[in-house]
Amino acid sequence: MAVNPYFKDYKGEQDLLNDLTIETIKTMGRDMIYIPREYLNRDIIFGEDPISEFKYAYTIEMYIENILEFGGQMNIVNKFGINITDRVTLKVSKTRFEEEVSRKQPAIRTPREGDLLYFPLNKNMFEINYVEDKIPFFQFGTLNTYTLTCELFTYSFEDIETGVSDIDEIQTKRKYNMISLSLSGAPITGLNILKRGDTVFQVSGVTGAGAIYGDSTAEGVIVEYTGNTTYIKGVSGTFVTGPSGTESIKSVESGAEYYLLDYQETNINLSIDPISGVSEIENDYYAEKADSELNFSADNPFSEACD
Repeated sequence: MAVNPYFKDYKGEQDLLNDLTIETIKTMGRDMIYIPREYLNRDIIFGEDPISEFKYAYTIEMYIENILEFGGQMNIVNKFGINITDRVTLKVSKTRFEEEVSRKQPAIRTPREGDLLYFPLNKNMFEINYVEDKIPFFQFGTLNTYTLTCELFTYSFEDIETGVSDIDEIQTKRKYNMISLSLSGAPITGLNILKRGDTVFQVSGVTGAGAIYGDSTAEGVIVEYTGNTTYIKGVSGTFVTGPSGTESIKSVESGAEYYLLDYQETNINLSIDPISGVSEIENDYYAEKADSELNFSADNPFSEACD
């Protein structure tokens, strides 16, 4: 027996369902800001662009399917630092997406993997990982919504300039004014090396044992140590260079000392997200907390001492 021809794929019912869907999302949903990714030099093999940018922002309402909490594995502390994997599933009306985004940028016909969503309620940025356009499955013979599976965005040197201050601040918080130091290839004395987090100082015109922190004329904290090039922040005073062997920098913690060959000011973007209310980047924050709980002086800080 055939289906009822008066209800199957009837346009009046389809329009009613679409209107009810939009009304429900507007009533029960939250405003999100859709931020399309602009590719500048896309690698078609790996499908990525390390220098992509975000310049446009469109506010559109979406329904949050996660009613109790974010999905994902939450916050994980591993040997690489803190890894935050919050996930959220959202629904957006196809009609409303066309009105708010597609009409303004005709090339964007549907939500796209790789584009971003800013959640103003908790000030988090999410990246769209997958777009499903067939849930619910052909109600009254039509598809009215997109289902977006999103994960917390990991910033990686992209250019974010949307004109929305709360969004653009995400990049600003990761941009540090630093000094790049060019050092001698080996320490002046001993085997000690510089480490991330060390406070380094300089006593102008003094090297070796005579360089004492109390007499320092400049100091800063190491953000990244890569051998001959070291980045420091929180600089006070002015570092100086001179003929080889006349100026050095020295670590307060280890006493490691290197000749300072050259330096320059630079801006560097950090890819680690800051914790709300914490001025330092996350891994610095957790490293400080770990130092008070774990003994890192042993070869294996997680094992018990053996006789």
